[in-house]
Amino acid sequence: MLSGIAASNASFLADLNNTEQRISRDNQQISSGIRINEASDDPGAVTPLLDDQNQIVQITQLLSNLNRQQAVVSTADGALQTASSLMNQLISIGTQGATGTATADSRTSLGEQVQQIEQELVSLANTNVQGQYVFGGDAPQTQPYTYNWTNPEGVVSSGSPTNTIAIYGLDGSSIVPGLTAGQIFDAQLPGGGGPDPGNVFQAVYQLGTALFNNDQTGIQNALASLQTAAAHLSQASTVYGEIENWIQQTTTTANTRSSNLTSAVSGLRDTDIAAAATDLSQGQVAMDAALSAQASLPTKSLFNYLA
Repeated sequence: MLSGIAASNASFLADLNNTEQRISRDNQQISSGIRINEASDDPGAVTPLLDDQNQIVQITQLLSNLNRQQAVVSTADGALQTASSLMNQLISIGTQGATGTATADSRTSLGEQVQQIEQELVSLANTNVQGQYVFGGDAPQTQPYTYNWTNPEGVVSSGSPTNTIAIYGLDGSSIVPGLTAGQIFDAQLPGGGGPDPGNVFQAVYQLGTALFNNDQTGIQNALASLQTAAAHLSQASTVYGEIENWIQQTTTTANTRSSNLTSAVSGLRDTDIAAAATDLSQGQVAMDAALSAQASLPTKSLFNYLA
């Protein structure tokens, strides 16, 4: 059992150690700007702090995915705008070829222009961003189409007929971020019923073939098909507009949530500099007072007890 003097010294040293730790902690918090450097600094704040930080990591990944997808969707939308412009050119060519004054030679020349535009449309169907075909669906590394005028529709399909990969928002909503080249340019009737009336490649091929055959009635029929195909392309552009809106809204929501979580993390983790400085000052005053008080205590040697 400690004597009175020994117990007093032990208590003084314990208090001094606590004060030194307090000063050291305050200095560290002020210099680092971080209030919680280890779990013992605030055990109750550790779990919510980790939860918030994990959510921020997930949102950061989501935002990265959304930004990447936005670039793809913007590229796809631009390709569709170009395709729509080409369809207008084709309608103009078809109108010229449908007139009674057009000759076999002039229609052949117009047919060659149609072939060239068909190749441009195939190129748009194969639009590529960083090695990924934007209209590739579930097979984005496979080129969807190859131009070949000797084939029906003037093309050969090699792409994926499906697009099932979705992206998700924080609220659980989701969207399939695109259409396949087949859905846009080569729409087919259900059950293998052949080309849909909105089939772009078929309408272009129909016009070119009619021009080469000097078939005025066929050209007029092809013009009607081109109008339907142009409307189909317009619908595809609308789909991409809706996708872009969803991405923008989801990005805004994610950024807001990330900002709120960052503020929450800051409130839990960051140092209140003013409070820490005040506590540091108080700790230093307490240490100075304790050391001064200890120094003022009378000291006795062995000779005092022998006297």
